[in-house]
Amino acid sequence: MSRLYTKRKSIFIAGTAILGATVAVLDWLSKIFSLKVPFPLLIFLKFDVIGIPAVMAYLLFGPLSGVIACLVAFLSISFRDPTGFKGFMKGIAELATVIGVFLVLRVRSPLVLHKFKKIFAGISSVTLRVVVMAVAIVFLLPTWIVSLPILCLFNAIQGTISIAGGFLVYEAIMLRLPSLRTANK
Repeated sequence: MSRLYTKRKSIFIAGTAILGATVAVLDWLSKIFSLKVPFPLLIFLKFDVIGIPAVMAYLLFGPLSGVIACLVAFLSISFRDPTGFKGFMKGIAELATVIGVFLVLRVRSPLVLHKFKKIFAGISSVTLRVVVMAVAIVFLLPTWIVSLPILCLFNAIQGTISIAGGFLVYEAIMLRLPSLRTANK
């Protein structure tokens, strides 16, 4: 995956701003209208879609854009939650998801591996998210260690939603605007 228009700073800034704003709007809309889906095993954990624009920011504009979108998620959630803990945990989770994709997609691979690169990137992303969140839970919430397998399952599902949604929307954009793919090269 190459980055869209990384040579043009104005497009990078505008695209990052739009996707960062999308993260914030999706967060607030899902909170106001109760659009988050509760995880059946621990109902205080809820699935959302704010990771999708963060993954798209990375895929379209590069790692810095993805990090900024994760920072916006942290700030948006922290604005609602005065302790900032929920925002911190969500920010770390989405950042781990973006970094997991970056670790695989940045490597130039032989043609045989190129076919499966997105699958490897998804697996890497979900795995890194689960590991990072497990470590964060062990250090920050030691009383929740008993529930660690359930929390890891939640993070695996949420990471899969973010990655699959991000790749799906990215591919839809590239399919409908083929000129972007040629501008990328």
